[in-house]
Amino acid sequence: MLETNLILYLIVGFLGAVLGSFLLHEYDKYGKVTTGLKLRSTCDHCGAQLKVKNLIPIFSFLMQRGRSTCCNKSLSYKYLFSEIGLASFFMVCFYFNNLTTIGLLFPALLLIALIDEKFKEIPLVLNIYLILWISLNSNVSENLISAVLIGLFLLSLYWGYLFLKKTEGLGLGDVILLVSISLYYGFPEIFYLITISSCLLLLKIIVLQKYKDQHAFGSWIVLTFGVFILFQESYVSAN
Repeated sequence: MLETNLILYLIVGFLGAVLGSFLLHEYDKYGKVTTGLKLRSTCDHCGAQLKVKNLIPIFSFLMQRGRSTCCNKSLSYKYLFSEIGLASFFMVCFYFNNLTTIGLLFPALLLIALIDEKFKEIPLVLNIYLILWISLNSNVSENLISAVLIGLFLLSLYWGYLFLKKTEGLGLGDVILLVSISLYYGFPEIFYLITISSCLLLLKIIVLQKYKDQHAFGSWIVLTFGVFILFQESYVSAN
């Protein structure tokens, strides 16, 4: 029994490490021009095609002693830390029976936050992933009307600002994101989430004193959503 549990934890941890490697790669390469699939398995320094043995999470880094086998240059420790971190996170979620609830959600939320902060946009594939997760972990039909109303309101703001200012005041990615979360949280929770996210963004703008710069809103939405989920899971566990 102990050996079976150990094997399960190792499998879960390995899957987490693979996902950590993939998410970090997607963040590093997002927004860059790619040429087919070769970019997904090339050296960061010389661009040489990597072999399968170079792509095994955690183990490849350790066996190569933190250096590339093609040009012998130092590899960034961010790969090792992200892979170990997400592997540990997956195993902890598996231990608390929250792998599907939290383990499969938070890496996507983190990637959305990082990409939105850096590139000021939310990848459609991540929005679709979030919608699928919400569809599997909540009763979407209960909050369908709330989501539709939120969507219509946000679209009116989007098109209105675009018509008056000739520029986007709110990205369509943010609209899709908030509509998705509205399917999970109906009224009045979605208003609480939007209010808290807006206040956090406003606080950031005031602290940094960057009043004229463009700021990401989606990153604050997903982080607030993540806190809501954690609070909800903690409350359920306590009761």
